[in-house]
Amino acid sequence: MTGRLNRSLHRLAKERVRLIAAVTPAVAGLVLTACVQGPNYQKPDIPVPAGWEQMAGGAAADGVTVSTQKLPEARWWTEFHNDELDRLIDRALQGNHDVRRAASRVMESRATLVAAGAGLYPQVNLQGQYSHVEISKNTLAGLGLASGGSASPQTFATPGKGFDLWNSATDLRWELDLWGRIRRGMEAASADAEALEQDHRAVALALIADLGQAYFHLRELDEQIAIAEHNLTLRWDALGIIRTRASVGLASELDVKRAEVLVAESAAQVPDLHRLRAVEQHRIEVLCGAQPGTLDVAPKLLRSVVTQPDIPVGLPSQLLERRPDILQAERTLIAANARIGEARAYFFPALSITGQGGLQSVEFSNWYSGNSRTFSIGPAITLPIFLGGTNMARLDAAEARYEQMLESYQQTILNAFREVADLLVSIRSRTAQRDRQREQVKAAESALELAQVRYREGLVNYLDVLESERTVLNAEMQLVQTERARLTDMVSLFKALGGGWDAPAAALSAGRKAG
Repeated sequence: MTGRLNRSLHRLAKERVRLIAAVTPAVAGLVLTACVQGPNYQKPDIPVPAGWEQMAGGAAADGVTVSTQKLPEARWWTEFHNDELDRLIDRALQGNHDVRRAASRVMESRATLVAAGAGLYPQVNLQGQYSHVEISKNTLAGLGLASGGSASPQTFATPGKGFDLWNSATDLRWELDLWGRIRRGMEAASADAEALEQDHRAVALALIADLGQAYFHLRELDEQIAIAEHNLTLRWDALGIIRTRASVGLASELDVKRAEVLVAESAAQVPDLHRLRAVEQHRIEVLCGAQPGTLDVAPKLLRSVVTQPDIPVGLPSQLLERRPDILQAERTLIAANARIGEARAYFFPALSITGQGGLQSVEFSNWYSGNSRTFSIGPAITLPIFLGGTNMARLDAAEARYEQMLESYQQTILNAFREVADLLVSIRSRTAQRDRQREQVKAAESALELAQVRYREGLVNYLDVLESERTVLNAEMQLVQTERARLTDMVSLFKALGGGWDAPAAALSAGRKAG
């Protein structure tokens, strides 16, 4: 029995192969010569800001080295020459949940792209069915009156008892993409997939920038804690000296109380700085995908952990080719353009080839015989006549969507140039500010030393010493804040320039393994 079934199916398959072999060349020629609807994508003209190179080169003033020909390295954060920061960023790219989620979205988009192209190929399904059919006695078939009443009782099953029906069939459906609807859909799906890849790059780039800024803020707090604790030690020493001088009548009780107030003030600053440091460390740990309190980030002074890098800017065209938000916006624009063609294709007839072949019998024992074969194949055409304006509304929506994406693309480019220009100005200004503040710290320290000497000689009162100490503390704190702000501006500039190419790809690979 099985042998007969196999032979029947083999004969049926051979007939289908011969028919498809005869039809395929004609269908392929028809599809290749068909007209794909919709405009092909053309990159919009983007005006380059006037004097861009001069503006970028202007940042070279005040000790900032800028190269307009050098591009950021893939692992651009290594320019800071901090091994600890490198390890944290590598760990974050591996373990951050936002990056891994973005990588999964890329995998999803690639699967969607495969599904979008499935319509170009024949759709074949195999099905088997058994059914028991009973015929009503009150129908023409049941009364034996079908076909003008000339049918014999053997033509139909016995009314009230019914019959069995065994059926197996292979269904074929193949829509010919004459007007490019499916191909435009594939083009749109491909652009959407590339947009999500750029979104993944943007997430990885933002993660690296956030982690770098958080790390520099942590080291700023470390240095502020060191300054506050050193200042507290000095004020304890000063309090001891004043108490000694008061005991021999060289200082007043008011001087002692003022020194005690300053000791208490300095002591109160230290716990709050430790609190801020703990919060910043927790932020770093979460960015790395770790539980708060699980990473060992020992205190280090800001100015001892990093090297100030040169600032590679690049040319405007290279900026447009690197920034993931610009590339993502352009891919979205490409997808919107393709969907215009997809919408236009709905105005034209849809031609499909449908077929079915298999075995059918009312007797299971005859199901495998050659006489049980059934086969049909032929073209089907669907011509839209009246759909209540659906196709026109679909086209209008697609064209409006394209205009929205075009405006968004152009605005993204403007924002990119603005960010880079702002950061170049900020770095130049902070460099000059840092240099002046260094001079301020030196002058304040000299003034403090002079005030202490004059106080010991009885030439000034203790208020002059206290004011000098406050000036030194404020100057040192402001200097640390400016140096940290300059470093974070550098990180932001690398981010605004689009970073490098390879690091997000590595993060995508890590996301696949983690998934």
